[in-house]
Amino acid sequence: VVSTQSTEAVVSTQSTGAQTGTQIMGRRPYGVGLLVAGCDESGPHIYYICPSSNFYECKCMAIGSRSQSARTYLERHKDEFKNVEDLNELVAHALRALRDCLPNESELTTKNVSVGYVGRGTDFTIKDDEEVAEYLKMIEEETPAAAPAAPAAGEEAMDVQ
Repeated sequence: VVSTQSTEAVVSTQSTGAQTGTQIMGRRPYGVGLLVAGCDESGPHIYYICPSSNFYECKCMAIGSRSQSARTYLERHKDEFKNVEDLNELVAHALRALRDCLPNESELTTKNVSVGYVGRGTDFTIKDDEEVAEYLKMIEEETPAAAPAAPAAGEEAMDVQ
């Protein structure tokens, strides 16, 4: 969405709209969380609109089921993001965070991943299906952080008590 308003003003309007029904008609807020990414004159922003309709600007954020490990990954690496100029590297970080919160029997595929990005001079863009394959190839050889390292050939795993 192209707007002359700041990203914060757009988010505030959305948040207020979700809350208005609770103040006038005795209804509940929408009850869902929402991540909003935007880029305005002051730069890129990401906001989290809580299910209660409050909103917060974040440096990095993940929401949804099993999102804690993704938030942990993003928080540990957030200082690296400031100096990254390559979009592919940022997308790889996002995919690593997403991968680390999957159940053990699941993996990221072109059917369950979409990539969206926005920035200065870059309109909001969504990559789906086969367009995501190039991003998934960047991380496919890496071992997920949650997976324990297997013992080297000829070594036995140690029992720790």
